[in-house]
Amino acid sequence: MYQTPPQYSPAMPYESPRPPRRRLPFALPFVLPLVLFAGLFFGGSYVMSPEPDIEMQPGFAFAEIDGRDVVLAPYERHGVRGMFQMITQDMFQVRLAATDPATGEVLWDTQLSDQLIWEASVLAAGQRYAYLATDSGLFVVELADGSVVAEGDDVEGLGGAFVAARTAYAYDPENRRVLAMNATGGVLAIGLDQVVATPVDAPTAAAWAGRLSVERVPAAPPSSTGVEAGMNPGSTERVGLRQAPGGTPGSVLVRVTADGRVTPVGTTVFHGAQLVVDGVTAVGVATGHVLVEHQRSVNDQGIALSLVSLATGQVTATLPVDSRVDRALVGPDGVTAVAVGDVFAAARGDGRVVTLAVGLADFFGSHQ
Repeated sequence: MYQTPPQYSPAMPYESPRPPRRRLPFALPFVLPLVLFAGLFFGGSYVMSPEPDIEMQPGFAFAEIDGRDVVLAPYERHGVRGMFQMITQDMFQVRLAATDPATGEVLWDTQLSDQLIWEASVLAAGQRYAYLATDSGLFVVELADGSVVAEGDDVEGLGGAFVAARTAYAYDPENRRVLAMNATGGVLAIGLDQVVATPVDAPTAAAWAGRLSVERVPAAPPSSTGVEAGMNPGSTERVGLRQAPGGTPGSVLVRVTADGRVTPVGTTVFHGAQLVVDGVTAVGVATGHVLVEHQRSVNDQGIALSLVSLATGQVTATLPVDSRVDRALVGPDGVTAVAVGDVFAAARGDGRVVTLAVGLADFFGSHQ
């Protein structure tokens, strides 16, 4: 007998499972505003703040690092840029930068002091260490990375008898050693690439006792400019500035022989001009140039530095600056390093005068 088949509920259509809803972490609504505020606070203050003031100190010197002639330049950095640097950096710094003047590369830049008024001068450099006379005593710096190896009373052999005065330290080039006077008047020596001071013999102590002092104010540095200067060592020929011919205002470059004969070097007229010198020698001569400090024009009292070719008399480069030259130093390869207020520049053998990027720092205040 026919029976009615059983009834089944219709099958539901296939549905893929819904992905679980992701909920934002509970703290995110509170953290996000803080992150935005920090970005605006630190980033905005950095963008709106001026660069710190940079002032070069005259006590720089050349050294060799990894086969490169570099200049060790102490400088002052006053101020910070942005709130992050204000929190993490000293407001006043004296730093030492190792810069390759041929390429402009800064190899390292290290802080020496956080005092407002503080000076350092590079006395000498060996293969491993550089030695600085500072207002806090002697500093020994590693040339490879700029780290301070010893300073003040940490210098073995000086200890608590060290003197916090630049005049208590000097370099003896004949014997390749740094000499130091301690608080009792004793004279000690540190050989290049050594870090231990040892007493010298009586004749040496007597010879250097008058050159070192625990109280004397450092002598004023010699002038970095002049109207006439020597050329190559051993040469009797000189280079100088003379009144422009025909009563024209200004000066022109000339060569002066031993018997007084004068030969013009080009026809460029400079106003308020001086030759930049290193000691008694005109800088740049080793590369066939001379560097002239002068007014920018007869009506502009601003200062400029011009590099002039001795062969052609042509001005190969001019760099406007804000003050007179503080110091110039010729390196082993003939490149001249020049400190002019907040500018540190190099006069190169290719006829260019370029500024060196000393004192630059990133957002975090890092100089590397």
